Amino acid sequence: MLTIGFVGTGTLTEAVVTGLMQSHAGRCHILLSPRSEVVSQRLAAAHEDVRRCASNREVVEGSDVVVLAVLPKQLAEVAAELAFRPEQLVVNCVAGASVEAVKRLVAPAREVVRVVPLPPIRFRQGPIAVYPAHPVVEELFGGLGDLIVAGQESELTAIAHASGMMSSFYAMQNTVIGWLESRGIAGPTAALYMRSLYAGLGALGLDAARKGEPIDPAHHETAGGLNECARRHLSAHGWFDEISAALDAVERHVPSKPRD
Repeated sequence: MLTIGFVGTGTLTEAVVTGLMQSHAGRCHILLSPRSEVVSQRLAAAHEDVRRCASNREVVEGSDVVVLAVLPKQLAEVAAELAFRPEQLVVNCVAGASVEAVKRLVAPAREVVRVVPLPPIRFRQGPIAVYPAHPVVEELFGGLGDLIVAGQESELTAIAHASGMMSSFYAMQNTVIGWLESRGIAGPTAALYMRSLYAGLGALGLDAARKGEPIDPAHHETAGGLNECARRHLSAHGWFDEISAALDAVERHVPSKPRD
């Protein structure tokens, strides 16, 4: 069986491993670096095919595929302590780290694929951006969400920037939940209603995207109705223009060119 090693065991690794154990149980072994201690121990206790190693070096020595999932500022220091093999496939999940930059750090390993997984991967949902195309990576991650294979690395970089709207999505939900609470709705009831509503709308949008169909907001409102009222108010105050401005700010915050 394929052995996959994770260098870095944080929230992202926990989500990916959880998804992999749902889709590839019995088909792969997973080795984890010891930090975070809590996450690595929890995953090893939960899954028979997951083992916590004593060090990052042990992870790399025992793996066919090595997933780098450390913080950007840690990457160079961590990689310098590891001995990669020419035949190993390296999956780069480090934010902002380009394929070529990682190749220099993991030589003599020759194959590096950059992957941008997101937290819903633990439920085998959400987008997973990949560059370049690679059959092993696509087989591993293809069952964990909607695989998007970029034709060039700049596309993947822009996609990663767009993911900067995630926390704002929850902030918007929380604002509506707070408004409902101010109208006497119990917090848990308000939260369940809004989370369920947006999850359902997301499912409708995803179904349309898979069919290649656009979504016209006007088709989801009644003339003179509630949704039209809200959308016109937000449009009049430039709310939707500010979303584009926020993404421009993200692009300035993280350079749009792959980081070397």
